[in-house]
Amino acid sequence: MYLWNSEYGFVSRHLEQRFIQLAHPFDIKINIGTDLQRERMRSRSFPLSATLALVLLPSQLPAAALPLLRTEWNASSAELGWVVSAYLLGYAAAVLVVLPLTDRVLPSRVIALGALVTAIANLGFAFAAHDVITASALRVISGFGLAGVYMPGVRLVAQSSDPARRGGAVGLYVAAFYLGGSLSFLATGLLLEPFGWRGAALVLGAVGLAAVPIAAISTRGIPEATGERAHLDLRVLRNAPLVRTIAAYVGHSWELFIVRAWLAAFLAAAFALRGLSPTDASATASQWAALLLALGVPGVFIGGWLSDRVGRTRAALLYALGSGAISIGFGTLLFAPWPAIVAIGGIYGALVAADSAVYSTAVTELAPAARIGSAQALQAVAGFGIGSLGPVVAGVALDLGSGWVGPFLVAGVVGIATALPLALAFRERPLIRFDRA
Repeated sequence: MYLWNSEYGFVSRHLEQRFIQLAHPFDIKINIGTDLQRERMRSRSFPLSATLALVLLPSQLPAAALPLLRTEWNASSAELGWVVSAYLLGYAAAVLVVLPLTDRVLPSRVIALGALVTAIANLGFAFAAHDVITASALRVISGFGLAGVYMPGVRLVAQSSDPARRGGAVGLYVAAFYLGGSLSFLATGLLLEPFGWRGAALVLGAVGLAAVPIAAISTRGIPEATGERAHLDLRVLRNAPLVRTIAAYVGHSWELFIVRAWLAAFLAAAFALRGLSPTDASATASQWAALLLALGVPGVFIGGWLSDRVGRTRAALLYALGSGAISIGFGTLLFAPWPAIVAIGGIYGALVAADSAVYSTAVTELAPAARIGSAQALQAVAGFGIGSLGPVVAGVALDLGSGWVGPFLVAGVVGIATALPLALAFRERPLIRFDRA
């Protein structure tokens, strides 16, 4: 049955009841869950977060052991940048298939299989990585597995959360992404001296296997997906606010991946200047990098929480401009007093992570309900695919003699430039969105 709507003409009774007018495309009010659904999701969120953190536990070993790998494999900075980026490229390639599947396939199966694939690849790195090529190949496979864990988990949390608290809920889950990376730096730093990088890779890979049973248990009983298609749907790119959000996410990823790839090496260079041996400098730098990047855990949670109150656009711009400004000057701190490096690095670690949950939440809100998987796939392939080139470009800048100013300058300029178009949203007319009951 169709009814007349004074503003939109004839619409079905079903759609008439679902129209909601919004002040801004990021300020979406969606009624999607009962108290029972939210309670069930809370019981899942912690094991889902634990799964993600365990999957990521071995992920930063190449970045933490970078000075040692450079010597052992006689590799350039750019080549080692590819080893770090291969993980991200594998993720970007896999999401084009994996995430659209979550519109039709049970996420529980996708998450459990992804955890298994990345665990096997991480264990293989300890035994079969002998040069840049073999290491990069194993990292690509590990990235394939991450694609089945990270974004499907974001989707589950976002769709099952109270709209008024969605940014905070997604922020809590995404915080596990940063916690896993920070723990990877910390654990690698502790294991490098007694076991070497291969022994560290073996221990971390074995511990990471625990993600498989946790993933299987935490995703039981999730309702079957009801999307329209199980392959990539490019129609989501007709949504201009969504495209700008994805573009800003690309800059965020570019900056974040450069920091993750080169922060430990930068700190190792600072320790080497203070007289430490290469192994001691790498081990100590990894632990300090873990501490600084661990501040991204509260940073990303607070970022999502604040975006629920001031809006996604304002929050994203605030964090992007802040972290980008620090990036531009961070490389000049090599000879600075150690307390200054730690203080500025701590603020940097929190800000560079803070907007991650904002973008992840906004994509699930802006995309049509039946094509969220396709929107997330485009977000992930753009963010991780293009962003993965950041560590390589930073390595090239280092090889060209820019010193440590070059890598972080490249990070900050791109991060700011891609976030600025978000300001266009302040001048847009109100949009109509559907209640995704």
